[in-house]
Amino acid sequence: SFFAICLAMATWSPVSLKNLELCYPDMPAGEREHLARAAMRHYARNGIELGMLWYWSRRRFDRLFLPAAGEQHYREARQAGRGVLVLAPHYGAWELLGLRITPELDGATLYKPGDAGAIETKLIRMRGRFGARLIPATRRGLRTLVESLREGKGTALLPDQEPTAGAGRFAPFFGVPALTGVLVPRLLGSTGARAVYAVCRRCPRGRYQVHWLPAEPALYSSDQDESLAALNRGVERCIALDPAQYLWGYKRFRAGPDGTRRFY
Repeated sequence: SFFAICLAMATWSPVSLKNLELCYPDMPAGEREHLARAAMRHYARNGIELGMLWYWSRRRFDRLFLPAAGEQHYREARQAGRGVLVLAPHYGAWELLGLRITPELDGATLYKPGDAGAIETKLIRMRGRFGARLIPATRRGLRTLVESLREGKGTALLPDQEPTAGAGRFAPFFGVPALTGVLVPRLLGSTGARAVYAVCRRCPRGRYQVHWLPAEPALYSSDQDESLAALNRGVERCIALDPAQYLWGYKRFRAGPDGTRRFY
């Protein structure tokens, strides 16, 4: 509701503060609180931006965007002659990112099914209205994703969600052990695809800019722990563009290496 959006824009969540305390332990407490408030304002803007996601024409939508930064990283990955796995963390206007880079995503975009019913059905339809193909993270959906990569297509997924039990390993995220999905290194190893990060940064005066960031070589390591650590470092580099635009309200450190719930 509008009231909920206004409330989010005026405050911070305890989860945000805890995450910032873990990830930026040397930052003064007042500065972390200021950052948490800014992050909640960015989170609220995702709701405000749904009108653009659902209804704006392609031409009107594209006029909001500045030229992309680092686009050569995607082109270089594509020129390798293999599939490209686009890693898009929960940063900035991540809903708008999918629409903007639809031409690059000629394969499939993986999403985690929820239980929002009719709302989720409409959201999925609107996310794909410029031609993107969205597939659920089911066994069948994963097969489709693998096929797309092996055909040399561009596909996308979120690299910073906590995986379900048995689908992840602990890897450092800002130096804190975080349960990290093993899907990315498995996809890269089984398909030979290349990886690149993409985020949509909010800019002044209501403008947006897509940023493409390269993956470090360690992401392709056969050592899964080394690969997962590199995966999280890539997300950290995305966040560094403007830390206030990351989804700090997500319980990223919910599970602990000892099997206990912690921090929240």
